[in-house]
Amino acid sequence: MASCIDTCDHHHQLGIHLTYAAQDAMGKPTMTSLAESVPFFHPVTTKSLFKHLGVKTVERAKLNIAGRLNYPLKPFSVQAPAKPYNIIWLTSESWRADMLTPEIMPNTWRFAQSAQKFNQNYSGGNGTRMGVFSMFTGLPGNYWFAFMRDQRGAAIIDVLQQQQYQISLYTSAMFSYPEFDRALFSHVPPQHMQALQGNGKPGWMNDRQNVTDMLDAITKRDPAKPFFSFMFFESPHARYHFPEESVIRRPYKDDINYATLSKAELRDDIEPIKNRYINAVHHLDSQFARVFAYLQQHQLLDNTIVILVGDHGEEFMEHGFWGHNSTFVNEQVRTPLVLWLPNLSGQEHNEMSSHMDIIPTIMPYLGVQNPSADYTLGHDLINGTDRSYTYISDWYRIAYLDDKVKATMNINGYASTQFTTPKDQALPAHELASAQQSQARIMLNIMHDLSKFLQKQ
Repeated sequence: MASCIDTCDHHHQLGIHLTYAAQDAMGKPTMTSLAESVPFFHPVTTKSLFKHLGVKTVERAKLNIAGRLNYPLKPFSVQAPAKPYNIIWLTSESWRADMLTPEIMPNTWRFAQSAQKFNQNYSGGNGTRMGVFSMFTGLPGNYWFAFMRDQRGAAIIDVLQQQQYQISLYTSAMFSYPEFDRALFSHVPPQHMQALQGNGKPGWMNDRQNVTDMLDAITKRDPAKPFFSFMFFESPHARYHFPEESVIRRPYKDDINYATLSKAELRDDIEPIKNRYINAVHHLDSQFARVFAYLQQHQLLDNTIVILVGDHGEEFMEHGFWGHNSTFVNEQVRTPLVLWLPNLSGQEHNEMSSHMDIIPTIMPYLGVQNPSADYTLGHDLINGTDRSYTYISDWYRIAYLDDKVKATMNINGYASTQFTTPKDQALPAHELASAQQSQARIMLNIMHDLSKFLQKQ
């Protein structure tokens, strides 16, 4: 089956490039102008071949596409609310979707029952960089490179600063790797960003310290101004450290040495390794609980938006890998998403959602009047339309996902496209043929969406 898939994929990849070549030769810009706007797409032209065959060709002026950002597409029109909302944004490393259960995360589970809980949420990436980028910009992770080059911050930070929000950012990792201080938060003064990695303490201890410092800063804030607090938790990151009181699963492996673990040992030890992870996630729940209790005690929930989300998931050999950053299987890319939006009754949502949908959902709460299409590819999760597909990215690949297929390809279009079901199962032969026939449409969607916020020069 694998060799048949590879052969068919090469044929369809060739078809896409021949289509490009034909349209280029005949001066039809529909596909060619889109392709030239996409970072890393290297198309093939065959004008000399068509001329040899007697087909009249058209010389087309080369477009000088530098790929500079055009983000947002239009300046923001903002009518600041008379009573602005505070925002607490809690993001956890490696928090996969099936960890949000009454046993593993009882406090977060209870909180989610009275909030908006999204049960089919996909990260924008299989790693931290693309995952966090997609949630703060509402764009696919492939735009990261343009944001880094232009040192462009997330538009939501601009809106918050214009409204004099008291901004404080905390991480138990670093803001410099991934380079969020040079992209998403490039306009945030360094004194408002606290990073604790490198102090010799395990992630769970830094998480506790950051929660303490964040809540202390909220207590000492100027009550006349709203606040925005972001925290990145490290507890569930391998090697999955936790205190003894957080142990709910045994046996667990005492420690994990990346350098000495073989694949065979991983298979044999994966259950105690996963138990370490579950214990670490249970500790994460205890720190979320501190934030919930504080908000309730200080009567802040009536005017505070709370966001709970993972940067990406974590695989435990379900598909032959451990960790993340390797493939786009659901264990690596699906995360919890919980939104506390004041004055909304709790509800579970089972339609597809994406990290890209967070920004267009909360921007209206900040008084942004623009349609979300001006600044994101996401959908308003409360008042918008359901999304029909989404993207998941890493350094050089992109996965397209809809309700029928997950298609993974190299961003330049040359490598074989891999097709599976949305649940990462092999496609039956007739469904595989249908998926391959839709490849040109998928590529056009990708080229359009990855060029929308780039300007031609």
